[in-house]
Amino acid sequence: MSEMSVLRNILGENSSLEEIKQHLTLYDGKVFPNFCKMFQVAVTLPVSTATCERSFSTMRRIKTWLRTCMNQDRFSNLSIMNIEKDIPINNEDILNIFEKTERRIQLH
Repeated sequence: MSEMSVLRNILGENSSLEEIKQHLTLYDGKVFPNFCKMFQVAVTLPVSTATCERSFSTMRRIKTWLRTCMNQDRFSNLSIMNIEKDIPINNEDILNIFEKTERRIQLH
């Protein structure tokens, strides 16, 4: 708590995140170690929760009441394809892999 009081006296009441970041990098995290850790958590927390929320809303869009009979493997694959859609996919490579696989059904 004393770190917070000292930092507030140094920065003032209405300081921006950029000013706080400048002071923390100036002191290299040695003067205010607890506040540095708390600041890092506070800055990264919204990013990590937004990713989870985006993933859950994508899964809710995929698994509607019309698709309740979908098995887990198909659901997982569709979810990953939709969530990670910014990863570039080379269609030629996929077609070459598919071409090399054995596609005949073995009837006994």
